Amino acid sequence: MGESNPDRDRSSKVAASAAATGRALERAMPRRRLALAVRAAVSAMAAWLIGNNLPGGMHEYAYAAPLGAFVAVGSTVLTIARGALQQAAGLVLGALLGMGMLWLDIPGVAKVGIIGAFAVLAQSVAILGAGSSFVPVVALLVIIFGGVDADGYAIAYVGQFTIGMAVGVLVNMVLMPPLHDRTARERIRLAGHDLADRADVLAEALRGDWPPSRSDWADWGAELDEAADKLGEAVREARESRVLNIRTLWRDHDVQIDETRLAAVRSLVHRMSELLDALAAAAWGEPVDVQLDERERGLAAEALDALGEHLRAWTEDDDAAGASRRSGERIDALYRASAEREEPESGAGVVVFALRSMRSRIDRAAAGDVTGPLPTVDDE
Repeated sequence: MGESNPDRDRSSKVAASAAATGRALERAMPRRRLALAVRAAVSAMAAWLIGNNLPGGMHEYAYAAPLGAFVAVGSTVLTIARGALQQAAGLVLGALLGMGMLWLDIPGVAKVGIIGAFAVLAQSVAILGAGSSFVPVVALLVIIFGGVDADGYAIAYVGQFTIGMAVGVLVNMVLMPPLHDRTARERIRLAGHDLADRADVLAEALRGDWPPSRSDWADWGAELDEAADKLGEAVREARESRVLNIRTLWRDHDVQIDETRLAAVRSLVHRMSELLDALAAAAWGEPVDVQLDERERGLAAEALDALGEHLRAWTEDDDAAGASRRSGERIDALYRASAEREEPESGAGVVVFALRSMRSRIDRAAAGDVTGPLPTVDDE
């Protein structure tokens, strides 16, 4: 047995500690957030320099320009530009409201009340979006700091802030925010694998003691629905990330394919929920009693094995037609067994229907794909 080398052991511990520290830093400050921080810093500095060199008295309010740059930060150029337009509208409305309050000869407390009422009403205007929160802020600033030159203050403040937002949008366009399209496609691929893994778990449960000791799978429905909703958000973000993004000039990607695959996953999740309900009823008699004898459970397990194989073949673009053929054979075997009963069990029919529907949906999705999964890359 070799002797321990203290230097080597010490080096291994240092390397392990460094790797753990790196992982902790990545979790605390992911690269996407660091990239946003860099864009915000560059935007704010550029806005400050421009604001300080504006003619007339506007340079006295240069501090508002970097404030505008700070709010023009987001994950996509589209969301940044849309937010900037909404906030600019909120600034203008707030400035007009503030000047209107200065013209009214009423007590200050009444002015504050009117501004508060307008602030709530502005939140109901959907087109303003996040800009609605700027209405009361700017109105109060005009009242407090406008003084005798309220018009000049409002124009300078709103102008500087708007310039800062415009700078933020331009900087984000030039520095090219990441595209999220390949990440979305990869998440859809992993969702297919997740459904396949769950089919394997169900097959194992059907082959074991009945009713099974493991029961968590009966409650997968809500979990799967939530995962499908998150996939929908990822695909939407992927589409938005390509709008006005310079990276699209050299990186082609058809988001429509991802939306088609997402629709397939949603349909599969729906049918999987039906399948879970039927198998749970067969195991525990709730919400209705369903009878699956040992032979039917074995055939259902084989059909679920084939379903998992079919799902993996589709997500990996690997002989989905052959996997579909084997899946159809297993499902037909289960159907024939259930039909041989003198009184066919309706629960077995639900299982067959769900499996056939999932197989058909995978086939349609595979036929509609014009390209296989793209390789996973870093979005930054």
